[in-house]
Amino acid sequence: MTLSQALNIVAHASHFSKVGSWYWSQYINYIITYGSYGDATKKNAGICGVGEMWGYYVGGLLATRQYEGTHFRGDDWFEYRILRQLTSNSQTWLPRLTNPLTEKQIFDCLTSDVRSHSQLRNRLIQRYGRQQEITTIFTHFGF
Repeated sequence: MTLSQALNIVAHASHFSKVGSWYWSQYINYIITYGSYGDATKKNAGICGVGEMWGYYVGGLLATRQYEGTHFRGDDWFEYRILRQLTSNSQTWLPRLTNPLTEKQIFDCLTSDVRSHSQLRNRLIQRYGRQQEITTIFTHFGF
């Protein structure tokens, strides 16, 4: 197991503690049914996508803070890079927020009723405004 994978588990545990076992059973069911992360077209893909987006983002963030270099990895359909861009504008050539969000602000939106990228986008906009900026980032990554 790599460091990033171990830290992804920490991120998943934080998400589980917030959304509970019903949400997580749908998530696990998706992975068992479709093998690994499947793709964005399958039933309950949004639950898996939001969970993996958070897991990959937080795992990479924690590893990067602890060790030199960058430890973000992967280029999967669920696009953890959305969260990276929303919090740090790390990819300067992409759409940016004038005032990035915090990890806590995003985590506060990861409730059990947020079951897709579009629901996460809408919750972020509902709580923090900046509809055009947030929508542009999600749209850039295909959501």
